[in-house]
Amino acid sequence: MSKEVPRKCQDHPDNNLQLFCANCSKSACKKCTHFMQCYEEHDAKPIWNAIDAFNKQVSSLVESVDDIKQKLEVVYNSIIDDKVHFEMHVQLCRTAIEAHTDEIVRKVKKEGKKLLLDLENVCKEKTKSTESEVRELESHQQKAQSLKRLITKTTMNKPGNTTTLDDYMRNIDDVNKNIEEMQSRNDQSYPKKVTPTFRLNTKVDDAIIKGLGTIVCVDNKYAIDKDDKAITVTEGQAFEVIVSSLDEIDRCNVAATLIKPSGKTTATDEVEYMGSGEYRIKGRCDKEGDWKMEITSCEVKIKGSPVKIQVEPLGLVHTIENMKEHKLDKYRVTDVLLDSDGCIVVSSCSNNLLKFNKSGKFVGNIKVTQKTKVAKMHAMSNGHILYCDTDGKKVVKCNSKFEEPNLLCEGLLGFPSGLTLNNKTKVMYVADFHSHCILKINVENGNLLGKIGSEGKEHGKLDCPRDVTLTKEGNLMVVDWGNHRIQMFDANGIFIKTLVNEGGINDGIDFPWGMCVISNRPRRLAIANRGKDNVKIFNY
Repeated sequence: MSKEVPRKCQDHPDNNLQLFCANCSKSACKKCTHFMQCYEEHDAKPIWNAIDAFNKQVSSLVESVDDIKQKLEVVYNSIIDDKVHFEMHVQLCRTAIEAHTDEIVRKVKKEGKKLLLDLENVCKEKTKSTESEVRELESHQQKAQSLKRLITKTTMNKPGNTTTLDDYMRNIDDVNKNIEEMQSRNDQSYPKKVTPTFRLNTKVDDAIIKGLGTIVCVDNKYAIDKDDKAITVTEGQAFEVIVSSLDEIDRCNVAATLIKPSGKTTATDEVEYMGSGEYRIKGRCDKEGDWKMEITSCEVKIKGSPVKIQVEPLGLVHTIENMKEHKLDKYRVTDVLLDSDGCIVVSSCSNNLLKFNKSGKFVGNIKVTQKTKVAKMHAMSNGHILYCDTDGKKVVKCNSKFEEPNLLCEGLLGFPSGLTLNNKTKVMYVADFHSHCILKINVENGNLLGKIGSEGKEHGKLDCPRDVTLTKEGNLMVVDWGNHRIQMFDANGIFIKTLVNEGGINDGIDFPWGMCVISNRPRRLAIANRGKDNVKIFNY
């Protein structure tokens, strides 16, 4: 800021103002003796410093006012944008209503013309029928008149002409028979009465009474979670849609309805208020197709409604076949793993891993630097990976790139063929193929905590266990390969039940070694199909 020429001191006109006291809010030159005491005791400073400090305060106030102005402009623009947006949609609604009305009027007029044509055809048929009957009557009338003239002319005053009289009687009988036939055709009523009647289509009346449609406003204070605006699930899969509101008080006014592919509606399972303005809507779709979920507040649709729901059928989705094209070894697939980037990693008892995307397209190879045979894998919650090294008879913990290996439980395992981890308890369960048991191991230090099962065919015993996994309740499911069954144990190793006994499986499953859930919505499972050396993807 440029400095103006200082004003002169009132007491000493020849001197410029040089000092300023912030306490007294007074200016003075150095010759002002009355100011010297103030200068010594108060916060007196050179006037240019005071001016600069004051100007900074003024500039700060100006900036604050500018900020207010900008905020007001933002609010104003928001109001104008909202007004324009509102008017645009009003015009769209007006156009749609007019078009819909015109279409209905066009259809009604078309139907009216069709009804009038039907009525005209009825009239024509009636006229044709009436004219035919009139002509027949006229014919009988002519015959009757002719007979009357002949009878009068030829038989009157001639009693001996009885033969001629008999002929006339027969002709009269014929005419009467014809008349009786006409009366019979007309249901003993002559002439027949036909009454045209217009029967109203009550369904059309109901439709008109219910109205051509409704005008609704979208409630913008609600927001559907970005991951729930369009979802994909499998048949019968339970799912949730999260809706949040700016108004925590309005917590009883959210409702949801499922719309089937046919257009029919069905109720959702539950709308639950979770607190802090958040709602959880539960639903389930029992058939494949394109469904919708309409969400309303006080019967007004919220923004983003309806949610699009694609429902996929259960069963085989696709197969990743091209393993041999990318392998650097001759071994068949043994396990699958969902990587942190969403890709599928495939192992085959070697140090060469294959990587595919979920559609089955090959992404690349992962080369494990150390000499090892990666059989089974498990992704930890912290991003690390556990895998069984069947060659070294050990379990290895490494990073997501299969680097920085940390050996676990060396000397404890005979042939590690599968593993899983309880992330809460940090207990790792390893299926030992040769030892016929499941080992419980501390994943932090590799110490043995106990064993589950022993060799045998009785329930609760194992024969060459191939793999192990955990349920969400913390129970263990063990692939009892030698006994051709899957058994369940609790976390302490107590036998619960046999889940699957020996039997056949469709969809080309042949000697499955490993599996991994690769998606929860839709529920999708990848299986390492060792017998066919491929990976099969299923919806379940």
